[in-house]
Amino acid sequence: MFKLTQETIAIVTVGIALAGLVITSDSFVRSDMQAMRAEARADREALRAEARADREAWQAESARLRAEDRASLEAWQKERDRLHDQARADREAWQSEARALYTEAGADREALGRLAGIVEEVRTARW
Repeated sequence: MFKLTQETIAIVTVGIALAGLVITSDSFVRSDMQAMRAEARADREALRAEARADREAWQAESARLRAEDRASLEAWQKERDRLHDQARADREAWQSEARALYTEAGADREALGRLAGIVEEVRTARW
């Protein structure tokens, strides 16, 4: 039968000890990897939550700015329309005054020509 020498027993014992060490260290590495995965997952979720909060804040700010721009544009358009109406009224008043002067100055041909030129210039001007 096969006889085990002390040398063979020592080699087998060292092999078993090394196998136990490998299994134990593998178990520790696995648990460390699982902890690192859990930590990375938690970090990723925290970053996603932060990004979601930032996105919502940006969207709220964007909506506020759009509303502010819309109100500003409407105010500008009202002011522009008011100024156009005022300019139109001023032009019509001036034209009617100029027509009155035109009829009064009917005898003075030179004044009449200048007045006709001014009225035409005002009439064709872009307001």
